[in-house]
Amino acid sequence: MARNNRENERYNDGFFHKIGRFIKGVLIAVGVVAIGLFVLNKFQDKKTKHAGTREEIIQKEEKFHDIVLNNDTIVAELDAVAEIMTYSQVYAGTATVVDSLQVPYTDIDIWGTQHRIDIMYSGTIKVGYKLDDIQTVVNNQKKEIYITLPTERIVENNLPQENVTCSQDNNIFNSIRADEVTVRLAEVKEEQLQNAINSGIYDKADAHLKEIILQQLAKLHKDYKVVFVDPSVLREQKA
Repeated sequence: MARNNRENERYNDGFFHKIGRFIKGVLIAVGVVAIGLFVLNKFQDKKTKHAGTREEIIQKEEKFHDIVLNNDTIVAELDAVAEIMTYSQVYAGTATVVDSLQVPYTDIDIWGTQHRIDIMYSGTIKVGYKLDDIQTVVNNQKKEIYITLPTERIVENNLPQENVTCSQDNNIFNSIRADEVTVRLAEVKEEQLQNAINSGIYDKADAHLKEIILQQLAKLHKDYKVVFVDPSVLREQKA
């Protein structure tokens, strides 16, 4: 009887020992799996985090391009070079004023009453544009920037007094008047402006403006093509 009890005890001890080892093994396996899942989740979270960061960078880049490539910021960039959009042309020359007294009610000069003024001068004609008159349309799909140049130009004809020298041959019978040089220089300015227009100063100014615009926009939008168009074409693009 006692022997049977001892055998039963050994049997029970062996059975529970096996059960314990089995449970222990299961717990270890579960722990290993849990640790593996935890590490895998961390790794995936890290990848997701990096992926999210990349998406954010792409979104920021796209947002940046959307901000840059619109009409307002194109004009803002041109505003930075508005001053050098002006085209200038220098002129210089000589002019003469000759005047004599005349016989009353005739065009006959009275001998010995002539006076003379020789004028040397130099001036500058500037052609500029109002930035507000430059119209733009951005086509992001075609990667093109359409620009219409202003039809009106700002013309400045500067003939400063310090660039004028005079030599005079006065006459006691016909003294030089104070306004004679001023009147002659006003005529000179008109003549020089007309000469500049005839020689194509407006075309040269437009070409200079286009060159400045291309250089400025190429710094930030190398992948975009600048197209200069007529106002009618620009209206179609806006539509």
